[in-house]
Amino acid sequence: MIRFHCAAILDRFKKQWIRMACCCGCLVLSIGSGAVMAQTNENVLADVQGFDSETIYPAGPLQAVIDGFASWSPAAQPAQILSLGGAHGKVLRRSQTGTDNLDYLRFPAVTEGTLTIKFDARASSLERTLDIVLMPTSGSSMASMLGWGTVAGKISYYDGAAWIPVFNLDTNWHSVEIVNYIGGASNFFDLKIDGTNYGQNLPFRHAFSPGTGFGRLRIGGIRGPVGQFGDIDNLVISGTATLPVPELPFSVINAHLAEGEFHLSFHADLNRDYLLEKSDTLEPFAWRMVGLLTGDGSLQSFSHPATNQTSAYYRVERLAALEINRNDGFRGIWFTLGQFSEHGDKYSGGLGTYTANHVPIAIYSEEVNKTFFVYGGTIKDQRHLLIMASYYDHATHQVMRPTIVHDKAGVNDPHDNASICIDAEGYVWVFVSGRAKSRPGFKYRSRAPYNVSGFELMMQDEITYPQPWHLEGAGFFHLFTKYTAGRELYWETSADGTNWSGHQKLAGIGGHYQVSNTRDGKVGTFFNRHPGGSVDKRTDLYYMQTTDFGSTWTTAGGTPLSIPLTTTNNPALIIDYAAQDKLVYGLDLNFDSNGYPVMLYITSAGYQPGPQNDPRTWTITRWNGSQWITSTVCQSDHNYDMGSLYINGTNWFIIGPTQTGPQPYQTGGEMALWSSQDEGLTWTLVRQITHSSTYNHTYARRPKNAADPFFAFWADGDPTTVSPSRLYFSNSDGTQVWKLPDDSPAPFSTPEEILNP
Repeated sequence: MIRFHCAAILDRFKKQWIRMACCCGCLVLSIGSGAVMAQTNENVLADVQGFDSETIYPAGPLQAVIDGFASWSPAAQPAQILSLGGAHGKVLRRSQTGTDNLDYLRFPAVTEGTLTIKFDARASSLERTLDIVLMPTSGSSMASMLGWGTVAGKISYYDGAAWIPVFNLDTNWHSVEIVNYIGGASNFFDLKIDGTNYGQNLPFRHAFSPGTGFGRLRIGGIRGPVGQFGDIDNLVISGTATLPVPELPFSVINAHLAEGEFHLSFHADLNRDYLLEKSDTLEPFAWRMVGLLTGDGSLQSFSHPATNQTSAYYRVERLAALEINRNDGFRGIWFTLGQFSEHGDKYSGGLGTYTANHVPIAIYSEEVNKTFFVYGGTIKDQRHLLIMASYYDHATHQVMRPTIVHDKAGVNDPHDNASICIDAEGYVWVFVSGRAKSRPGFKYRSRAPYNVSGFELMMQDEITYPQPWHLEGAGFFHLFTKYTAGRELYWETSADGTNWSGHQKLAGIGGHYQVSNTRDGKVGTFFNRHPGGSVDKRTDLYYMQTTDFGSTWTTAGGTPLSIPLTTTNNPALIIDYAAQDKLVYGLDLNFDSNGYPVMLYITSAGYQPGPQNDPRTWTITRWNGSQWITSTVCQSDHNYDMGSLYINGTNWFIIGPTQTGPQPYQTGGEMALWSSQDEGLTWTLVRQITHSSTYNHTYARRPKNAADPFFAFWADGDPTTVSPSRLYFSNSDGTQVWKLPDDSPAPFSTPEEILNP
């Protein structure tokens, strides 16, 4: 007899489980679950309860945890939870480290009424130690803003123009109460310290329009003397906000085996999503998604083919309510760098698949016949970066509605886009880029193998341009950038993604941009250098590789290298483009049938857009086992016309925006397919893939293990003005192009084929 078991679980944010087994018969299982929206009242929105919880606030670095309705997003160098003993016990200590570090507490937003922040605080000195700022749910604007020691020896507020002192600072504990008035024409706050009024109707730093929601408290260690600190305790935030309250229970009923299929039913709320998963064991990470259903307010039935296992387990999870205009469609981020010259910005447009240094952003998994991908998305009609994940199902020709992996909280810069990796157990990892030391990076893991409906934050780190690879039998090999002395290259390794080696410097010759790849246990990377630290002078071409998980590094020919590289002339240097007055823009790295590296990049005469810096030459440099051979593919009209290199035996081809688009001499253009049958020596334009487009197409990316029809992945957008940005993919011969749906209210949707692309 085959045994089937099923379970229903509490909503995702509760992280609680109830299980009951059933044996080929009936099962009725009722649980409390979910969240609906309550009426708006004065509520406690966040209460750390003295940081006493050992589960939520263990001693050590502040963690990315949920506390009631609130959640923490720690800084790159997080605040610390310390036990002081005495009356205050455990406290949060925000230290000055020499770089700006900002810890955020998020809570349900207040759009009208009062928002009160109460806490105890002390400073270690009379110098600058601590900043406390109320902020809206997104963006960088600031409401009430207090500084300890910003004016020496004072607690001050910022009125939009200057710091105004209000209280004589000492190193004792003081109780602080900030009453913010939200909504209408209100843009002010009252301040009490130790129960005494020290300011009424004090102005916010910035003005806000009615309806702005305020839901973030920023605790900062900014520009103070290294080693000084501020301590915080008994933090409570209250205000007029809408809070979730428990939903009614839901039940799994009529679980049974019939005609080779397992069946179950449950009452599904209208427009709520339900995740159905199966496992052969009850191991916590062994679950596989087998269905995602949207409720219609009635009894919903589900069936799944039975297998020959002696035991199988099923569970149903009611997901959190869909956030309108956030993850209900595929929308790319639009961005402008703001570095303008005669012919426009240095780069701009639809940059959801940017940069070439985020590698890879898509992976085909043969095990489940799906291509998983990430991209820089946004809220509808806004410029608000959301790190999104989805997959294309090759069997059904459908895409899953995208999941928000990480909300960049007002950042609109696609330098913070993400890369993707799949480990040996099928877990999908998303490495979210930070930006220098001002914005941290993050590492997420899917909650179940081959499933991107939910992610867990594994760690925060100082990483930019993440390039994670999982090597069979070894683990993670992660190349990335740190802004230590310019954009310097580093790597780290991990067997399981949880415990990582230290950051190890790979190269530091003024700065670099790198593109990497792996082949049969080999990790290769090629990069340019930035003379004097200037990215606008990027030049030269270097390559290095490791075949022993980073223990040693060599050239392509096997010459050992001394790591880190610190001098311009070293054995890794392939071409001295500085001597030719040429800039180098890396695009893609692949390997030929012998496992030899092949690099694709663009050379140009200058960093500014426009015809004065033509030609922009698409260039191949490859290793043939004894020497490097360089050849020309074609020319395009912009330095950031990024495309990808594919090698399938003797068939080499490139998909990229090489043809002039509707916005000439701007980022991107019309997509085209180029082919070579002589190992890259000569190239032929096979076809132009897109025609008569409204916007330029940009950053054609190659999925790892690419499989038709999801062979190239890119975005479009108008580089000259803010525009929508759509996402596309094409097959390997460029004869078919599909657009991902702008709106995707259902769990799965079918991409739209672009006729006569």
